[in-house]
Amino acid sequence: MKFLSTLIFASFLVTSLSAKELASKVHKLNWDGLEVVWVEDDRFPTYDLSVYFADGALSDNPNRKGESQAALGLLTTGTNRYKQKELVDHLEFFGVSHGPYVTHEYSLYNVSGLVKDSIPTFKRLCHMFTDATYPKREVDREIKRAKDALTNMVSDPGSLASRAFRELSLAGTPYAYPVEGKLRDLSRLSPGHLKDKLEYFNQKVAKRVYVTGPKQILKIKEILNNECGWKGKDASFKREITFTKEFSSKDPEIFLVSVPGSNQAQVRIGRFLSEELVQPREAVELLSTYLGGGFTSLLMRELRSSRGLVYSAGAFAAGQKSYGRAAIQTSTKNESAAALLGVVKELLVELKEGKIRDNIFAISKGRLMGSYPFRFEKSSDFLQQLIYLDHVGVNYQRFLDFPDYLSKVDEAEMAKWGGQIFDWNKQTIVILGDKSLAKKLSEFGKVTVVGYKDFL
Repeated sequence: MKFLSTLIFASFLVTSLSAKELASKVHKLNWDGLEVVWVEDDRFPTYDLSVYFADGALSDNPNRKGESQAALGLLTTGTNRYKQKELVDHLEFFGVSHGPYVTHEYSLYNVSGLVKDSIPTFKRLCHMFTDATYPKREVDREIKRAKDALTNMVSDPGSLASRAFRELSLAGTPYAYPVEGKLRDLSRLSPGHLKDKLEYFNQKVAKRVYVTGPKQILKIKEILNNECGWKGKDASFKREITFTKEFSSKDPEIFLVSVPGSNQAQVRIGRFLSEELVQPREAVELLSTYLGGGFTSLLMRELRSSRGLVYSAGAFAAGQKSYGRAAIQTSTKNESAAALLGVVKELLVELKEGKIRDNIFAISKGRLMGSYPFRFEKSSDFLQQLIYLDHVGVNYQRFLDFPDYLSKVDEAEMAKWGGQIFDWNKQTIVILGDKSLAKKLSEFGKVTVVGYKDFL
């Protein structure tokens, strides 16, 4: 067993690549007007491919929210030539992993499998993209499953809290509504609407292909150009939007999402971030690690190790192209909710005042610096990072030079951005729990009680 473990570890060392090594293998191609970013990787006979569409849920009809997610997610329900079972069986036979990832600003369709099977795989996928009919019977069945999943979300309080937090903290912005829609939206989807949306993505929206694998994967060019019809000549629309949210309140907004009989309090604290607040990317990432990046972070030390209020706590601040979000995420017992908020308030005021704990800062910076070489050694992870960088308009070199930029971030710079991003008076506080918590939470300000069903 020891020999086997050593062999596996040695194989890992031989096959792993650093981010800079992968970057040296990035090739930008033009396939009849279709932009392609290929990361050459011949370590394994596999590929990962993502089709980037330069629009997302913001394109949905106001009366049919969630149609982008549904159009891309229900491609296998049927075409004029094949039924759902035939499409699914074909892809499963080749061991293909596939599916969409839709955001408000952009959408992806991700595919991975064996290079030797790429031709029949993409022939079938292109057929689905160009000929999907969304048979009503199958679509109705999938919509019922989606409705059941939403209805049962109350049994997953963490997911429900995050869903409610997004809508409440981003209220008044274009990004608040869930990309998959709500129960009422699912009932409005029809085969005709889904076909129209798919045609929009295929023929109107600018797209780019990202692929990693050996050179043989490039043989799919003719299939994508001719059978998918992606040549980039007419499809040029790119979603562009600028939005700034004003914070007029001098106190945090507090919402209690009422779940009758809940025996725990899910806590989310955060806010909408304008584009300029996520530009100092290295400082913001260090801030996230300092506050909530593992057992050595400030929140874990104070909330768990020192006081035993929580089992875990995390924090993040990050951006998309035109906006960003910041959040602290944790949970506690009902009777500890007020105490937890009190501690978090003290810590955020401390940050606002520029008081940084030297030992935690040093550990956080060292951890972030040390983990960097290993974060993108999987070519699929590296590929997703390239997609993100292109989407937000950041040069690849800035990403590759991350350790150099990070080394220059001092305590004062991190505190500056931390004081703005996590200013206690600009936070939206969302507690998901029993209605009886309202009285305890009122010591921090006005509490607005909303029912959890409003978010389903």
